[in-house]
Amino acid sequence: MGGVLWGCLSALCLGSADFMARFGTRALGARSVYLVVLAIGASALTLVVLVSDAPVRWSAPGMALSSVHGLSVVVMSVLLYTALARGPISMVAPIVAAHPVLVLAFAYATGARPAPGQWLAMAAIVAGVVWVARRAGSGSAEGEGEVESGRRARRITLAIAGGASVAHAAIIISGQAAVPYLGELQTTWVGRLVGLAALLALFALRRERPRCERSWVPFLVLLGILDTGGYLALFAGSTGPHPEATAVAASTFGVVTVILARIVLRESITRTQWTAIAVVFGGVAALAGTAA
Repeated sequence: MGGVLWGCLSALCLGSADFMARFGTRALGARSVYLVVLAIGASALTLVVLVSDAPVRWSAPGMALSSVHGLSVVVMSVLLYTALARGPISMVAPIVAAHPVLVLAFAYATGARPAPGQWLAMAAIVAGVVWVARRAGSGSAEGEGEVESGRRARRITLAIAGGASVAHAAIIISGQAAVPYLGELQTTWVGRLVGLAALLALFALRRERPRCERSWVPFLVLLGILDTGGYLALFAGSTGPHPEATAVAASTFGVVTVILARIVLRESITRTQWTAIAVVFGGVAALAGTAA
């Protein structure tokens, strides 16, 4: 299966997981939800590593890079889950999905030279992100005080989503760099273990107990499988000649999230927002096409 197809499979898994995370986060909190997700992923991958015949590699650069990947996953996921809980999904998802711009900018800084079509696609993504951010919620009929309060809340949500976008770029850059040293399975496994340890340390420092009600366990198990599977698919497609194609294809996870929000939650999306979202995802699709 080609890199773009692996990226699309990653997008399907991660987009579904992000949509599900909205509900778990509102009930249990972002940190608690992702702690359980990491624990499920780390346990499942540990079992796979133990029963498989694949040798465990001990490479200092690979371990360092996969550790950075794991820490970035924690930061991104907590920020993303928080932003999704605040909503609306139609504002958060396109901003986070713009992270290929950062990935390609890093590639340029390290010697890659994007084609003119890629530059045009990146410009479209940036314009679309600014557009959807400026227009989010602009059609509501609130009082003056409520409008100002809503604007402050949106600015905070936008900042959280922007941080998640930066962290998402770090996930891809560090993870793809680790794969040649460790392989996709071990890169994801080490990342899960490091992320789990970091999040447990955060709970200990805050003297906070994670929340996990029994009724939510099946939901969180499925969420953990989708989240881990999404990153495995991302790295499986990163071993080919065009890992950036996999990255940009995987970034369309926001399409899945927005479609699910529209279908399941009946979340209102204005015509202007649809146009901006189309520009963002059209730019991402163009990037995938020019990188393939």
